[in-house]
Amino acid sequence: MNTLDYIRQRFSFIGTITDEGASGFALDFGLELKEYIGEDEMKAIAGAVDSFVENSILHPSSVDENGFSVSWSTDAAKAFAKMALRKYGIEPNGETSALIGLSVIKDASELW
Repeated sequence: MNTLDYIRQRFSFIGTITDEGASGFALDFGLELKEYIGEDEMKAIAGAVDSFVENSILHPSSVDENGFSVSWSTDAAKAFAKMALRKYGIEPNGETSALIGLSVIKDASELW
């Protein structure tokens, strides 16, 4: 697997990324474009993608002038939690959903 293929694979849990986007991502994060990547390169790419997603989605909604108070958007935090669970194919149970404030609606139409 090459660098761009692995970048596309790592982004697949949130959407698709174009070849140009994957190339730009590799350039911006200092990732070398290789025809074959090993475990070390995979770890570097995974870390870069995770960092990018975390910083893009989960960020403070406001920081006061002195930097002592930070406000977080609960909607952004919930969206990040959903995305993190989806990333690893985890379907939260009812208790976990309630703990992080997610609403899980299941199809119960066959129970009628």
